[in-house]
Amino acid sequence: MGVSYRVWIIPSHRPFRPTVAQFADLANALRESNWVPASGSSGHISTQYELLPGSPIGHRYKQPERAQPLTAERFTPGWIDFYSQHELVLDWYIHNAREARVEFPFAYDPYPDSERQYFSVRLVLGPNYFHWVGDTVMPFGEHQTVCKCSKQLAYATGWAAGLDSGRILYVCPQCGRNFDTSEISCEALEGKKGKSYVLAGGLTFRFGLVVDCQKYFPHDEEDLRKFVLRTEFLALWDLHIGTPFEQIATFD
Repeated sequence: MGVSYRVWIIPSHRPFRPTVAQFADLANALRESNWVPASGSSGHISTQYELLPGSPIGHRYKQPERAQPLTAERFTPGWIDFYSQHELVLDWYIHNAREARVEFPFAYDPYPDSERQYFSVRLVLGPNYFHWVGDTVMPFGEHQTVCKCSKQLAYATGWAAGLDSGRILYVCPQCGRNFDTSEISCEALEGKKGKSYVLAGGLTFRFGLVVDCQKYFPHDEEDLRKFVLRTEFLALWDLHIGTPFEQIATFD
């Protein structure tokens, strides 16, 4: 455990999904504040993924997608609306923060003498719940994701764009009820030592902001406590999204 470290910023009320204008404003603000790179700089690969519906085929296969490089154009509500008819992932993979001319989003740099800081930032939007399960977040019980009408709402997808996750339907196709994952919970492990706690809502979201550090994180427990996202970075969520959020750190 611990080969990759991610921080997930997701709405406390799991069904929340922002307007396309809010999503566009946040994406633009991340660029303008130099948390993610402009498309003309080096040191990064910036990609737009439109994840397409596929059969519930399991994690070992790849979910169908349309992928193309992000351009320098500003994000507009119309652009977001067009590309989020299915699932949309804006992925900025920064393999050299200095060359990409971006800020490191954490308050503590565990390797200040390293030749390069590397991490990914992703914005994710979908009509249903992304349901992430890993070494430190356990799955829901099968009975927990069943609608009141007895329809099972959870299903598997193929691997997709840094989101190796399943899905849970937001609207039951059988009876039309909305399903709120905020009302169910799973077991999760806290930190590398694995202290168990109950995670209300699990790691589910219809909209999220993810910082994937890969292996660029402190492996010492004391240093890890200092490895928190900068307040200026999180302030963009408050400014452009507004809804309360949670931060969930995972190791895999």
